[in-house]
Amino acid sequence: MKRVGWVAVAFVGLAALAADTIPLAEIEPGMTGYGLTVVGGTEISRFEVEVVAVLDEPGERDDFIIVRAFGPAIARSGGVAQGMSGSPIYLDGRLAGALSRATAWSADRERPLALVTPIEAMLKVLDEIAPPKTQPIPYDGPRAETSDPLEGSAILSAPVMASGLSARALEALNQGVDLRARWHPLADLLPTWRNGAPGLRSLGVSRVVAAPAASGDASPLGLEPGAPVGVGLATGDIAIGALGTVTLVEGKAVLAFGHPFLFTGPARYFLTQAHVFDTVAALDFSYKLGTVGEVVGGVFADRSAGVGGIIGRIPSGLSASFRIRDLGRAEDEVLTVELVDEPQLSALLLYVAGLEAADRALDRIGPGTATLNYTLTGRGLPRPLTRENVFLSTADIAPYVSWEMALIADVLAYNEFADPGLLTATLEATVRPELSATEIVALETDRDAYAPGDRVQFIVTLRGWRGEVEEWEGWVEIPADAAPPYVELRAYGGPRPREKGEPAPALASLGELLDYIEGIPTYDTLTIELFALDPISNVIGEAWLYGVDGAADRIPGSVVYGTVSVILPLQPTEGE
Repeated sequence: MKRVGWVAVAFVGLAALAADTIPLAEIEPGMTGYGLTVVGGTEISRFEVEVVAVLDEPGERDDFIIVRAFGPAIARSGGVAQGMSGSPIYLDGRLAGALSRATAWSADRERPLALVTPIEAMLKVLDEIAPPKTQPIPYDGPRAETSDPLEGSAILSAPVMASGLSARALEALNQGVDLRARWHPLADLLPTWRNGAPGLRSLGVSRVVAAPAASGDASPLGLEPGAPVGVGLATGDIAIGALGTVTLVEGKAVLAFGHPFLFTGPARYFLTQAHVFDTVAALDFSYKLGTVGEVVGGVFADRSAGVGGIIGRIPSGLSASFRIRDLGRAEDEVLTVELVDEPQLSALLLYVAGLEAADRALDRIGPGTATLNYTLTGRGLPRPLTRENVFLSTADIAPYVSWEMALIADVLAYNEFADPGLLTATLEATVRPELSATEIVALETDRDAYAPGDRVQFIVTLRGWRGEVEEWEGWVEIPADAAPPYVELRAYGGPRPREKGEPAPALASLGELLDYIEGIPTYDTLTIELFALDPISNVIGEAWLYGVDGAADRIPGSVVYGTVSVILPLQPTEGE
């Protein structure tokens, strides 16, 4: 009875379509039909299929049609290729579903086995994207596992085409970025499971390809069954997107892939035209080499049965702009790009775009000092976030240009208060090949011991990189209730880790988070801070310190490094 009820519902959905479809219940082994795809250029090619078996499991997720594909298009492609996913399969002249899986390392490249996702499951994606439904923010949590009903089979993971990226920017896109590789106070505000910005490979993409930029000579096909389609992540001076095939166009709605892309469920990707240059034969999976083109709409559903989009409904994204000036060559580079509004990708894409902009400007990999300022705006931010900083590297300065901004974008994306809805990110950086640094050499005080309430006069000795030695003077005050037997005076550069006696920052709103981020000392900041013992130290037998007073100054454009501390015995005041 359960199956009969489902078939009745399925027929109601199928009957409402303009396209003629065939339900899974009518498909039998031995039936023949054909599929449509583009192997290269702008010609939609036909290939033949024969049904080998029908997998009709409880539910829909593991329902598939096993077919054997053959014909000139399959032979030329070296088998079933990545990028063919979504190719519509017709049986008895009716749409049965989308090509979605194949066997890797198959020895039979002329008549390979493949799996077809039934059209019934894909129509649920169509229902989801139909206006006027709105989409909530995708949850970046544990990824669901997908089963392989055909032993050795795998999803025809849509190959991601990336144009405008250098080899190492492409590697970062693929492998991800460890945002905690260098200590930063903001790393403590990320969720414990968020170790970095994951690359596309860890999100389920099996192939990221450096592709040529779209040529004006190539007139892409319109979005029709069998035509290539792109699911874009970035567009502009950099283009990044997955390449697949259109299964069905129903009015303004488009179904494609027959399998998930990043499996986010609700989505806000760019729906783009695409062009296939050719199909590349490979030992594991052949793949289409192409490029994503003009944005024509949005992809709003990313489900196990496929992706669904709407033509003419373009989702808002993150507009990023990078202006990098190389003082060594007196060259400027400006890079602008529109990025998808997807929390788990924002930091990665900002970092990759910034790395590419820096590499283009510098045209080298080597040491240097970068002085930068940047601003982030968002629908949900109470005000723009603006910050400046300076970074130095003795080996490779370019990765530091966008690192902190990407980290901040990640913190905002996963903050506990509100969706920031990032709209713009603008960064300007000046990079010089010289190392601009200041070392903290020594710290001296006017006395050897003090009492609570005393003022401590100090002199910090600084030495510029290959420069002269200079001194900086100031004072701090010991609290009247400071606990003996000592206080510590410490000189350091940039931000510092939280001491054991200090609580985590207590933030009550997104506005307070912005204030905290903007207040983090920059790397050209010299700080002399006084630390006292937490009274609990006597109980636990371990020194727990907390900051009680300090003085700070900036040495603009010069990274302050080194740490020098002085232990100052604390004598009781008279009468104690």
